[in-house]
Amino acid sequence: MACESSVRRMQPKIFCIGLSRTGTTSFSAVMTQLGFLTRSGPSGLGLALHELGRFDDICAIADKYDCLCDLPYPLIYERLAERYPDSIFVLTTRSSGGTWLESLRSLNLRNGPTEAFRIAYGCYEVDGHEDQLRELYRDHNESARQFFAGSDRFAEVCWEQGDAMPKIAALLGIDPAGISVPVANASADKNAWKIVERHCRKGRYGAAARYAQSVAGTPELMALINRRLDSQFRLFQALSTPKTALRRLRRRAGKRGAG
Repeated sequence: MACESSVRRMQPKIFCIGLSRTGTTSFSAVMTQLGFLTRSGPSGLGLALHELGRFDDICAIADKYDCLCDLPYPLIYERLAERYPDSIFVLTTRSSGGTWLESLRSLNLRNGPTEAFRIAYGCYEVDGHEDQLRELYRDHNESARQFFAGSDRFAEVCWEQGDAMPKIAALLGIDPAGISVPVANASADKNAWKIVERHCRKGRYGAAARYAQSVAGTPELMALINRRLDSQFRLFQALSTPKTALRRLRRRAGKRGAG
């Protein structure tokens, strides 16, 4: 009798190929409710493997699960469709490109500039790259639609339109009764103070300030950032002053010896 993991690998996989902030976390939650062994990402590792061309290693991760969501899978759906020819692909989208861009901006402000964001979107920050990102979003969705045109293993869903669950149920051939759709990964659920503290711990004071200016409580958050920066400055002064003084003493001693 085949082991459970072997049986799982023989089953068609489900890939969510929508970009970040298109409801991929909600999709993951729904798939988990339906009993699928689901994995989001891992985005950081997966994107690093993608940038270095290590597709087989990404597949080694995918082989362990029934359903894969979020990055890096949206960037490699063509190769995944070839590697897993019986698998199902779901493109999650937002009601408009502008809605998606503002949601992505909130994510970027919370997380700060990261290598993962650069690999996925070609820039470190949304600010100043709005046109580039709108085009990327539009091109990604259109390319996926064209690639899977006429396929019975593809569906495009938008949670905001209210018909996502019926479309998913029809694609998977299941009864959606009793399945709730959580509003997952919402921006309002994040703790602004913790986000600012995290940026400061990593020395990203500029990112902390940009985030603070985008949410409620800006004066208090900016005061926190300045306290953390003052503390870092005092620490630097305490550590660097003795060394500076020692170098001056050595220079003076050298001048006396030369005299």
